[in-house]
Amino acid sequence: MDDEALDATELSSGSVSPPPERSTSSSRFSSANTDIPLRFRRYEGKFENQRGQSLFYFALFPPEKMPMRGVVLYIHGSSSHCRRHIELYKELCKAGFGVISYDMVNHGASDLDEHKTRAHISDFRYLVDDTNAFVTYAKRSIYTDALRYWRKHHYPRHPHGESASIVALPEPPLIIAGSSLGSLVGIHTVLTAQHKFHAAVLAAPTIGVTWNPLLYAESLLPLAMFIPKARIVPAVSHDLFCRDPAFLEAFKNDPLTCTAKMTVRSGTEALNAIKRLQKDTRVTQPDSAFCAIPMLFIAGSNDGVSDQQAAIRFFASIGNQDKEFKLIEGGFHFVFEDTQKEAAIEHLLQWLRARFPLETRNR
Repeated sequence: MDDEALDATELSSGSVSPPPERSTSSSRFSSANTDIPLRFRRYEGKFENQRGQSLFYFALFPPEKMPMRGVVLYIHGSSSHCRRHIELYKELCKAGFGVISYDMVNHGASDLDEHKTRAHISDFRYLVDDTNAFVTYAKRSIYTDALRYWRKHHYPRHPHGESASIVALPEPPLIIAGSSLGSLVGIHTVLTAQHKFHAAVLAAPTIGVTWNPLLYAESLLPLAMFIPKARIVPAVSHDLFCRDPAFLEAFKNDPLTCTAKMTVRSGTEALNAIKRLQKDTRVTQPDSAFCAIPMLFIAGSNDGVSDQQAAIRFFASIGNQDKEFKLIEGGFHFVFEDTQKEAAIEHLLQWLRARFPLETRNR
């Protein structure tokens, strides 16, 4: 895709501020659309971030009367968008989890910032701020309809459901999940402590890089200051994403993805976010709020995109008592879309079911 903005009015009928509408129609612009069971509840539209930009969101919830285990906040990776993962969302819904997701600024159907460059990261902190803003929006708007039946019929039957001390509306446990760059955004979002998360899932975790001469030069020289939008960071070969030819073809032809090289500023912002994470002592302190969260790392053993050794070192350093690093034998970077996706998704669902039985609640 080029760097021009797509017509947001054609991509979604949702407006910026009103509550979301249930939808059964599909955008004709994204090849990521897929058949969704009729009884599943789909929500999509736009919300506004703190910088006045309209960001697209997509949510999928199980049938209304189905007991729920929790809600998964899913954060997509660089150059992708939230509707690329609908097949995974469907499996989560079948297991009793709702899913909320959104397109990062400069990605998918969301607005471009002042740089007018698709897949560009002008400030990594904006991605974290927007993620927190989306959770706030989802709780105030999407939850109102999506959890109405659960709040009325399932929550009161929970042993703690009649507590007179509860003032806020009940919410299911919230799990944060991210793939590739989304995993880095997810970790930093947890560290802000603006919302309570009950677990974290990091797929193809991008919390380290394999250094090459260009990245080394970028770390020493202020290239991002002088040529922030220059696309000189080598693009990842699509053949390293996954081995499903149909998926790769759809990814390349999807007008909401970006297949160009990464911009200099994007690379610098990601590197700095990784450095800040590696220096943050909260991730290693067993008594920190971060380390109290169950954490699943899941990656393909043949991932040629993320630095797997860096991810393993980070995993070994964190102080979480409930943590697991699952390698999917033979899997590639898009671990939930690769030819080994059934094994990856099944392990994810087993891990979640073990920690979130039906009709749990946010405590």
